[in-house]
Amino acid sequence: MRPTDDECEREGCPFFPELVLIAGVALPARYCGDACADFEWIRMTLAEAEASPEVADALQALGGLKRLLDGRNEPSDIGPLLGRCDA
Repeated sequence: MRPTDDECEREGCPFFPELVLIAGVALPARYCGDACADFEWIRMTLAEAEASPEVADALQALGGLKRLLDGRNEPSDIGPLLGRCDA
């Protein structure tokens, strides 16, 4: 389900979609940035994957990533993501 054009499509994201230029016209993208777009791509890929312990582990890890994305102050704020990778 697509929210209004002024909302990122990733559930729980409080940011507005970025604008992209297509043929010189600024149009809203579906997501506020690459992090949300990548998250949704991974989520959809895992949803279509055959059930396995590895997929279950990946879905659990994705929940942690969602919480990190939801806690950002700006759509381009990747500091919490990098800190998580160093742990």
